[in-house]
Amino acid sequence: MSDGLLDDATLAKVEEVLQSACGLTLASSLRRSLEPALARAALARNLSGAAFLRQLLMREPTSVEAFIEHAVIGETYFFRHPEHLRALVARARLHQGAPFHVWSAGCASGEEPYSIAMALMAAGLGNGGRFRVLATDVSGRALQRAKAGVYSPWSLRRIEPELEKRFLATQPSASGQDVQHTVAQEVVRTVDFRRHNLATDAVPSMGFHAIFCRNVLIYFTPELVRAVLSRLVGALAPGGLLFVSPAEVPLTNGMGLETLDVDGTPVLRVPLDPWVAGESAAASPRQDTPGAFSAAALRRETPVPGSLRLEPRRSTPVPGSLRVEPLRPTPAPMPAYVARTPRPAPAPAPAPEAPRALAPTPAARAAQDAGLLTRALEAAHAGHFEEAEALAREAARALSPEAYLLLAMVAESRNDLYAAVEAVRKALYLEPQLALGHATLVALYSRLDRREDAERARQNALRALDGLDDEHPLRGVETTMTAGGLRQALAPRPSQMGWQGAR
Repeated sequence: MSDGLLDDATLAKVEEVLQSACGLTLASSLRRSLEPALARAALARNLSGAAFLRQLLMREPTSVEAFIEHAVIGETYFFRHPEHLRALVARARLHQGAPFHVWSAGCASGEEPYSIAMALMAAGLGNGGRFRVLATDVSGRALQRAKAGVYSPWSLRRIEPELEKRFLATQPSASGQDVQHTVAQEVVRTVDFRRHNLATDAVPSMGFHAIFCRNVLIYFTPELVRAVLSRLVGALAPGGLLFVSPAEVPLTNGMGLETLDVDGTPVLRVPLDPWVAGESAAASPRQDTPGAFSAAALRRETPVPGSLRLEPRRSTPVPGSLRVEPLRPTPAPMPAYVARTPRPAPAPAPAPEAPRALAPTPAARAAQDAGLLTRALEAAHAGHFEEAEALAREAARALSPEAYLLLAMVAESRNDLYAAVEAVRKALYLEPQLALGHATLVALYSRLDRREDAERARQNALRALDGLDDEHPLRGVETTMTAGGLRQALAPRPSQMGWQGAR
């Protein structure tokens, strides 16, 4: 594999192995991202690339397992989609009796389940075993990282300082270069990690009060999406909440779920039992309503009842393809070098000119750029920021807006907000309609307390979304955001200070 790019037909066969093993499906242009995973898995097995590929295509179990470990990489960080955590806390406060059970399905390296536990504990719900979090993933390698509970600053780029101080301890890494953060044991003790394959395994338990399955369904085929959703909904208790990413909400149409509006973001709920709903109507309004999900209610021990804003399920068209578009178009691979035909020489003929390589073709250059960005993002995930920055700068030489967005994320993780703003501006110079670039400026300007600039960036982001269908995937470093999801995130809402809302 180091000798050159694999052809599309071979990569398609590799994807078939991955799909049959864990349900993962990629757009044809994203298959190129599987090649680095093949190389890493071969190295882990101490095999040559060719030998590992042969075993993989023969579906040798150990090789398939090794490939899954390196191909399934979840991009996540602490307190992602904080509005979901606010809704979870409000629902947990209404719960009486047995412990409040939450399932984080597809937990990757553990930031999501630990964020769930931290949010519940910060709300005063952590005493006396009042909740338990089950965290599952198909990757044993990811689960090992999650159980260790050690993270780089990249994973903490959205957590509030007060929560970081309370729930994470800072320590130098083994290399002595990058600071590492360890999750407090009081948080670790509330989370149970278990291996589970959403595509093939039965649900690990029943009666969950909330299930998080975010940025997972978009990688499944339509048939598998319906099967997995059916199992998830069946595992929820009446009134239980299902949290998916904004891009995945349309996929839940027809599953019999109610939609609650939480700070302008849809949250899905299993309907209450008929006798419970009737009893509620005969007495007073149920307190598990969006009124109780408000930021003000989160500051109270007893939520204030509100009117139920239950929206009918709209028949939002499910995208014809559940595949994620690439960061950059990656055309079919072409040879990076083409041998030049020797020139004819007059008699007496001198020695023929040696074959000379031409410049890389546009297709090969695009593939190379995509590979650099993939490697840069992996380095950032591992906390190797110098390596990530170097790779992103190399990719930026090809005038890639995504490379500058990644440089901005690295700068933000180092708390260098001005450098992050400058990098985003360069991305927008190359692609003025880059909606995620404008949206990134909203967050950066907000942190810098430049409210007018933040509002201007929000308006620019909304203008960049004009004319795009809600299901349209957006260009950026993280490719799971759709135009509709970003519109929801940019919608005006009450001023919020951190994940708990205004305080």
